[in-house]
Amino acid sequence: MLPGGRGIDGLDRLDVRLMALLGLALLPIGLIAMVQTYRVIDNADEVARAALIGRTVNAVTDQREALVQMRGAARIAAEIVATSLEDQDACSANMVRFTTRFPSVSFAGYVDNDGVVRCASSGIGTDLSDNPVYRRWISEYAGFFASSQGAISGVPVVSVVEPVRIDGRSIGFFGVSIPQAPLNIGSEEAGIESPLATLTMTRTGEVLSLASAASTTDILPLLPDFEHFRGAIFGGARQIIEEGPDGRSYIYTTVPIIPGEIFAMSIWRSSAVSTGGLTAASAILFPLLMWLVSIGVAYFAVHRLVVRHIRQLRLRIRAFTTTRRVLPFRDGGDLPSELREVVEAFEQLTERILRDEADLENSLHEKDVLLKEVHHRVKNNLQLISSMMNMQLRKATSEETRSLIRRLQDRVLGLATIHRNLYRANVLSRVDSAQLIADLVDQITANADVSDGAIDLQTDIQSVALYPDQAVPLSLLVTETLTNAFKYVGSQKDERPWIKLGLTESEGTVTLCCENSLGPRFAGDAGLGASGLGSQLMQAFVMQLDGRMTVRESEGRHTVTLVFDTSEFTDEL
Repeated sequence: MLPGGRGIDGLDRLDVRLMALLGLALLPIGLIAMVQTYRVIDNADEVARAALIGRTVNAVTDQREALVQMRGAARIAAEIVATSLEDQDACSANMVRFTTRFPSVSFAGYVDNDGVVRCASSGIGTDLSDNPVYRRWISEYAGFFASSQGAISGVPVVSVVEPVRIDGRSIGFFGVSIPQAPLNIGSEEAGIESPLATLTMTRTGEVLSLASAASTTDILPLLPDFEHFRGAIFGGARQIIEEGPDGRSYIYTTVPIIPGEIFAMSIWRSSAVSTGGLTAASAILFPLLMWLVSIGVAYFAVHRLVVRHIRQLRLRIRAFTTTRRVLPFRDGGDLPSELREVVEAFEQLTERILRDEADLENSLHEKDVLLKEVHHRVKNNLQLISSMMNMQLRKATSEETRSLIRRLQDRVLGLATIHRNLYRANVLSRVDSAQLIADLVDQITANADVSDGAIDLQTDIQSVALYPDQAVPLSLLVTETLTNAFKYVGSQKDERPWIKLGLTESEGTVTLCCENSLGPRFAGDAGLGASGLGSQLMQAFVMQLDGRMTVRESEGRHTVTLVFDTSEFTDEL
């Protein structure tokens, strides 16, 4: 018999082990899928953040192109102004036509090196000497873009400055002011929400315009420290993720409108970066789900193709081993070829075992019949010998001869009793000691030369199963012992003579005890006591039983005790 599994109950099953192995085999694939999902999420985040910058760039593109276009127009206008300064009215009329030609322009005019507006669409004679645009002009005497508070219009503007030269000498500058309108970044792309606010700012951090659905007082506190952003602002389009003053995370995208002068900033919530539903949880959930589905499919396949048929085969084997029933095999249509061969081999094996067992049973039955017939014939022959001895006994005239024949007849009848019990027994290899000794006692008592009730015979016989090899010498020993007890039984005074015969068994050890009372012989002086043949036979029987016999006499009692070990029986098939 195979030893039991050493694993936890239920974990040594075939389907559980296969699931564990498949799960271990699929685990690297799941880990790879998890890493790849994380990479996809990172790439999607980068693309989404790049889209935020792209939307901000698209929003400032028109304004940037308008400023570039305005610089070209300002250069042409500066050359025209240089030729029309003598007629101030004509010059101012040209400035008015310039603003009409470009509706986005709020002011166009000529400012001399003293900072006075000499020719303009409006504000002629205004002193701009304290204006930051004029102060920058005095320091550079070159064209530039500048952002400031309009001195004439009073609104934030972008100033386009171009020098006015005569004979290569700068006599002043032509300036154009363009009011800053709020930028509009709509939610044109799916998955990207609108910014909280879009601002245009100067290089000093001054807000020129602000476009937001919220109020200005709600947006301005979200602006980060300008000095922290200065390097990023003037380094091209950038994206920075920072924690806002309110403790939340925000995305700030900055795009220069006029490098070094004006830039646009959009403020986005962190949720604006949408990865199409991909999250860190999905990076774990999707591979885990794939892993579980793969194990489930593998388990279903193994259970359907293997485990189900093995369990049915196990039921058939158990039914055959316990009851010798051959159950039909159900659902064998989808049985794999390997298992089909196993099932066929099992069916051939069961057929062969049943056939061999039937042959063996027939053979055993025949042997039982023959053995019973042998025991029956031996018993009949022994009884025939006993009858012949009985005939000889009637013709004997000597009491000694009659006694010898009677003792010999008892021994022959004892053997006949054993064979009678053997052919009557259901199992020929076992003899019931209780039935055997009871028959011997009845037989010896019937042959004893005593009247009924003259001797008190007490028996206490336990049922002990013995092999015939032990039953035969035991029955002969009982015959000799009990015959001697009847021969030498006596009594004191008026007491009734008695004989006690007992057989007990304890832990494989059998004890036979025969006792009789002593006194004047109840059967007279006739017998074979002087020959000692009975004692010699008893010693021979004790040797056959491999036992120990003790004989002792005490006051008024004669005791014979035999102790021997029974042979162990092996279970018969």
